[in-house]
Amino acid sequence: MSKPVNDPLGYYEILQVSYKADEAEIKQNYRELAKKWHPDHNSDASALDVFQKISVAYDILSDEEKRLVYDLLAQAYGQEKFPDMFSLKIYKNRAEQEDLTLQAVKLWKVRGKITATQSTKTDEVCNYKEARKLLLQASLANWALGWWSLGGIKDTIQALIYNIKKVGHNNQPNLRLLLHNAEAYRQENQKEKAFIMAKRALAYANPEAQELINRYLKSLGVAPQFRLPRWNYAVLKAVQLIVPTILLLLAAFSFSTKVMTEAELKDYFAKVKEIVYYQEVRFNSGGETVDDMVVGKILNIPVDVNDSSKLYHLTSGQKVMFGPGDDFDMITELAKNKTVRITGITPDEVWYRVMLDNGDMGFIRREFLKKGIGAEIPFGSKIYKAPSL
Repeated sequence: MSKPVNDPLGYYEILQVSYKADEAEIKQNYRELAKKWHPDHNSDASALDVFQKISVAYDILSDEEKRLVYDLLAQAYGQEKFPDMFSLKIYKNRAEQEDLTLQAVKLWKVRGKITATQSTKTDEVCNYKEARKLLLQASLANWALGWWSLGGIKDTIQALIYNIKKVGHNNQPNLRLLLHNAEAYRQENQKEKAFIMAKRALAYANPEAQELINRYLKSLGVAPQFRLPRWNYAVLKAVQLIVPTILLLLAAFSFSTKVMTEAELKDYFAKVKEIVYYQEVRFNSGGETVDDMVVGKILNIPVDVNDSSKLYHLTSGQKVMFGPGDDFDMITELAKNKTVRITGITPDEVWYRVMLDNGDMGFIRREFLKKGIGAEIPFGSKIYKAPSL
């Protein structure tokens, strides 16, 4: 008998059957082994332990549903970390919320220790917005704290290359996360969410695992129509280059006496249509808010929550995008007549940056906005505060 490729708990090995064994073979081997190792007929000191293992293995492999779940999780887990397959807990995002867009992001963190460098590699479970912050923070921490030793700069550069390379290519941790959550959702009778998780797992699976996943999808008995927001891997790679780019520019500036004139600066922005930065919105009251996203150069409009002249409403239902372009991910979708506040405009006047009721910033094409209040502004909205009587 050949040993199964994925048998972390040894169930196939215990029953001495192959990975492709049918129900009859499993049952026949169980009967023979149970008879041989039953403690009433076997005086060996290990007989009871072996008999119990045989019984557990048969309980799993003789049940079609249990066997499929075991085979599926065996594609993602090894023996040491194999979970209790009957009581899986749902992995949530960093805000402890259920999230169908979760992925595993690999991070290499470097910390200098004067004479040595400490490195740690972790898999972080997060959604797209959390991933942007995690990667930026990791890059900042690595460049601020990772070079405090002779070999620290080398390790910091290697960590940067590693973290960029792993964006979108962290296959095994993502397979494990998605298959785990698929079965966890199924155990809570949330079959549509289980379907979505398992369907996403196909992208990270080898042919053998894909065959099992397709069987699992069929067993769920549902086929929801869904379209999840895409992760922009180019942005996730770019945010990690912000800190080293700034350091290189500072280093280059320190060796140069040339100062860019205002005319040259304008010429530069005329050629470079898109830059990466933290967009900042200042309020007339003195407060401010910052939203980390990749956007084009924006002409800023100060926010005065008592000013109704910058309130616009939608002439039709529209998507609110993360940046000024149709290729960006969608933040949310607003209905016709929804009221928003204008906080910025692109130089070509094609896109308006708008503030939503919860304070989030996004972009809508100017052609779909009309000046004035449309639908009633909900209580507690951050876009407008009517003057007191």
